Amino acid sequence: MNGYTLISCIGTGMYKKEGGYRPTTYQFPGNGKKFRTTIFLEAIFKTEYRPIKKVIVVGTRTSSWDMLIADLNNNEDLFFKIHGECRNKEKGIGPDSVKELESKLPGWYNNIPFKIVVHTNEINHENVENIFKAYGEIPDLLEPNTDILFDISHGFRSMHLLLFQSLQLNASKISGRRVELIYGEYIEDEDISYVRDLSQYWEYYEISSAKKLFEEKLDGRLLAEKIKQDWESGEKFLNRLSDIVECNFSLQIPYKKEWNRDAAINQLKNALKDFNKTGKPKWIIEVWDKLDEMYKRLSVKENEKYPVAKTVWEYSKILREKNLITQAVIALHVVVETAIAEKYDPEKIGDYSWFNGYYDKKKKLKIEGIGDKKLKKIYKKSNKIGMSLGKLEGLRDRIAHGGGKDKKENFPHLANIDGILKSIDDVIQEFFTILDQDD
Repeated sequence: MNGYTLISCIGTGMYKKEGGYRPTTYQFPGNGKKFRTTIFLEAIFKTEYRPIKKVIVVGTRTSSWDMLIADLNNNEDLFFKIHGECRNKEKGIGPDSVKELESKLPGWYNNIPFKIVVHTNEINHENVENIFKAYGEIPDLLEPNTDILFDISHGFRSMHLLLFQSLQLNASKISGRRVELIYGEYIEDEDISYVRDLSQYWEYYEISSAKKLFEEKLDGRLLAEKIKQDWESGEKFLNRLSDIVECNFSLQIPYKKEWNRDAAINQLKNALKDFNKTGKPKWIIEVWDKLDEMYKRLSVKENEKYPVAKTVWEYSKILREKNLITQAVIALHVVVETAIAEKYDPEKIGDYSWFNGYYDKKKKLKIEGIGDKKLKKIYKKSNKIGMSLGKLEGLRDRIAHGGGKDKKENFPHLANIDGILKSIDDVIQEFFTILDQDD
């Protein structure tokens, strides 16, 4: 990014009965630079705290906009005009004054462009929506290719809260921009007002959003970005898991000794071992706990006859719990196909020509799938299994074709799918039992 867009607020200067903010010396973190002023925005510029490329000033119609006029000697008429407008609680600053002030401000602040955002001075329940709408347009006003420096020193506290929430709501519009929060803490009894860097508040908002996204939908990309510095192997697993979920690559989860690749379950195991909780933030430890719980669920018994199928089965249940229905249905159908292959020819796991058959162009003949033939044999032994797994296959096909109709011309409904899948779970357990008995 090339510098910052500064978002600053302006209030009424409540510290003084006669209006205006009291002068104080602001001391900045890091370099310790100081500057004495009544307006914190001026201190940011004079100390060169950050390279500012544009300024957006937000306030109500009756905020003390006159306080932004730096050159009073040459702008007395403008000062008294705006001062008088702002004291009028019914009207406040007029649109012509806003335009004139916008045109003058760059000359006082290094020729940096300014944009003034004005809204009603009645900050109450009835007007929150209108104020929020005005704040929602701010991301569109940002200077391209700049990070955001958000100054919350002046103005009503509700303004900062709503602005902060508006930036959160428009997170997609500011994606890739760093957001820094800064607060000039006025201390009445001291000559020094310390400037607080509160950027970690935005960082924790992004962390909480990332955790929520992963816990609800198994989308771990943003969370991976947040934990990378403290847990690189965890970051790599979260990115891989996100790919698997998004692409329905359920067969990449289980471990199989004969497969010449690192299974995701093994990658997770190694990542968990690689993590040292000592000195780590609590939220990262909570992520480790969630992944440890997932590992335990996906791990099968040492002597399990169908380790691949059973792992995918548990994975499909996890998907269902997250309401990832498409992935859950497809994974559950993969369980059936994989179990057949594990039983009769483990090297054919994931080989759908072996399972479903194929058309031999030379012989001009449809070759029946071996896996499908074995499955039909099981259907003959149990009508219940045949009907239920046939229903699962039909549901999988309908989902794959955009939610197509069934034989009765009915479209599928989400409300019915969860019940269908739960009933199929019981049938799949019976399926494994019969599969064990089949020779």
